[in-house]
Amino acid sequence: MSIRMGFSACLCLALAPALIACGDDGAGATDSSSTSSSATSGASVDPSAGASAASESDAATSDGTASASATSGTSGTSGTSGTSGTDTTSGATSDTSVDTDSDTDPTGAVGCGLCDQPNQACVEDVCVSLCQGQDPDPCGPDQVCDVISGECKPPGGLCNLYGPSEACGDRSCGPGSVCDGEGECLPIAPCSAVACVDGACWGDACTCDRVKECDDAPAELLNGPFSEKIAGLDFADDCTAWMVTLRDGVDYLRRLRPDGELTQWPGVSNLDMGEVKVLRRLTIPQATAPRPFVGSPPPPPVFAEGYGEVALTYVCCANCGCSLDPPQGVARLVEEDMNEPLPIVITAATTQGNGPFMSILFDAGPQGLTWGEDRVLYVGNTTANGQLNSADLEKATQQLETTFPARVTASAPISPVHLLIALEGGELARLNIKTKQTEFVVDLGAHVTSLSHDKFTGLVYAGLSSLEIVEIAPFSGEVADFATMPGKGRVAVSPSGRLWYMPVKYIQPGELISFELPSSL
Repeated sequence: MSIRMGFSACLCLALAPALIACGDDGAGATDSSSTSSSATSGASVDPSAGASAASESDAATSDGTASASATSGTSGTSGTSGTSGTDTTSGATSDTSVDTDSDTDPTGAVGCGLCDQPNQACVEDVCVSLCQGQDPDPCGPDQVCDVISGECKPPGGLCNLYGPSEACGDRSCGPGSVCDGEGECLPIAPCSAVACVDGACWGDACTCDRVKECDDAPAELLNGPFSEKIAGLDFADDCTAWMVTLRDGVDYLRRLRPDGELTQWPGVSNLDMGEVKVLRRLTIPQATAPRPFVGSPPPPPVFAEGYGEVALTYVCCANCGCSLDPPQGVARLVEEDMNEPLPIVITAATTQGNGPFMSILFDAGPQGLTWGEDRVLYVGNTTANGQLNSADLEKATQQLETTFPARVTASAPISPVHLLIALEGGELARLNIKTKQTEFVVDLGAHVTSLSHDKFTGLVYAGLSSLEIVEIAPFSGEVADFATMPGKGRVAVSPSGRLWYMPVKYIQPGELISFELPSSL
C-alpha cells in the first residue's frame, strides 16, 4: 500500500498539531518459531516519502518477542503557576505549582533572581527565555522551536517536537497538546503534561525513548490454550493479555498474565463474543526528574479509577438463533461476582454489516468497542448501524453520543476527550466526546478490522480487510504502511513495545505474531 497523505521526513508520523522527527523504524515481525527478524520483515515505508530510520529493529529472541532497546524517558520542562498568566497542567488532572513568593530562585541558581517560568532557564547567572510560548516565533524562518528542549533547531533530527499551535478559546495549544473544544489544552503522546505562559501552551514532561514497561507472556503461551478460537485481543498496562472467543457453544473471556497464569470466564448462554477492550492510560507517566531549572518535580499524576477494567461485546446475526434471549450487547467483567461475572451494561438490537470480515457472524451486532479515559464505554451499532452509544459506569446511564453515516467497525481513544472511529468502507472520523463534534480524518480505502493506540508515539495502528497494517497520526490524518497481516485478523498494541496480530480463528487459522514498534522519536 502506498502512503495516502503527506508524510514528514521521519519514520514516525507527525503527531498533529505537532511534528516529531523520529529515528528507529522498529518494524521486525516475529512469531513463535522464529529466532530473529530483520527490518524488511516488518514495517516498510515508501522511499518516495523521504523517510529514513536512525537504527534497525532489535533482534527477536527465541520466545517470539524482541529484546528491549529503550532507555529512560527524556523529560520536558515541567512548568509552574506561581505568577500571573502562567500555569501547568499535569495529565489533565491537576495543576503543578510552586511558591514563587520567595526572593530566592527555586532552582537554586545564584544571580538569576526569580526564574521560574516553564520557558525560562538560568544560564551563567542570567535568566533567559526558551523558545516555547513566544510570539513572534524566535526560531523562524529556517529553524523550529523544539518544545522538549526549548531550543531552536533545524527541522528534522531526533527527539524534535515542533509544529503549529491551534486556537483554543483564549489559549493556544502547541505541539504535544490538543484543545478539548472548551478552552483547555490537554496532553497527548509523547507528552504527559501541559505547560502554559500567558495562554500559550505546549506539551510538557515528554518522552523521547520508549520505556519498556513490562514483558508479554511468552509467545508459546499466547499461542497455547489462551488463543483457542480467539476473536479479539487486547493488553492491559501491565502486559496482561485478554481475549474473547467465537466458537460453537459457550464462549469465553480469557486472561493470560505475563507469568503464565491463565484464567477464563464463561459467557452468557450461546451468545457469540466479538471484541475485548481494557481501560488503559493514553500517555506514558513521566518517570524521570525534570530539568533542575524547573523548580520542583511535578506531583505524581492522578489517574482515573478503573485502569485495567475489561469489557467485551456479545454479537449475533439475525438468523443465528441467539439474538433475542438473552439480548446481545456489551458486558463488563466483575471478577468478584461469582454468580454473574459478565453482566450486560449496554443492550443491543440486531444489526448487520458487510465488513470488515465479510462474515455474517463477525460483521453482526455491536462493533467498535472502546473505553474513554473517563471510565465510559463506547460502542457502535447497538441501536442502529452508525449509531454510537455510551455507558457511564459511574452514573449507571446510557445515551446516544452521535450517529455516523455508515456502520462503525472499530474505535480507539486518542486523548482524554477524543475517539478515533472507523466506519464501514474505511473512513476514519474523530469524535470529541465533550462537544459531540465529529471531523473527517482520512479514508483508508478498505474496511478497518481494528484500531489500537500507542501511548508512546500517539500513533494509531489499524488492521485492514486488505491485510495491510497502517499507522495513522490521528490529529493530522497522515498514514504510512507498517506491515502485512498473514490473514484476516486484528491488531493490538502492548506496553511491551510490540504490536500483536491475532487471526480470527473461526474463519482464519494461524498463530499470534508480533511486530516491534519504534523505540525512539
